[in-house]
Amino acid sequence: MLLKMLITNTKVGRNTKALVASVSERKLRHPDAMTAVFTSVDSISNKLATILESPAVDELAITEKEVLLESLMEMNQGLLQCMGVSHASIETVIRTTLKYKLSTKLTGAGGGGCVLTLLPT
Repeated sequence: MLLKMLITNTKVGRNTKALVASVSERKLRHPDAMTAVFTSVDSISNKLATILESPAVDELAITEKEVLLESLMEMNQGLLQCMGVSHASIETVIRTTLKYKLSTKLTGAGGGGCVLTLLPT
């Protein structure tokens, strides 16, 4: 499935090592909750892969897939926020794209860097 994505660079540098350490510390303090978050992220990733790999027979099927992808992106971003890897600049982009009913999520380790916005076909 071909997707149209907008990549926005927040131009905020990040320290991946510090972010990983912060997530590890959060997992030590809240092991059950963080395990549930990681399990949910894995489930979303698997569902996303299934959607992208399944054929879309017509434009309606593509639109339905986009709706599913939007909700998965939003859930994933919420989980990444729970992990503590979002950033104020990322949240600003998300609020801005939300005004246009677009789904956006951070890329990579978070803490700044780029975000992806799904553009409908």
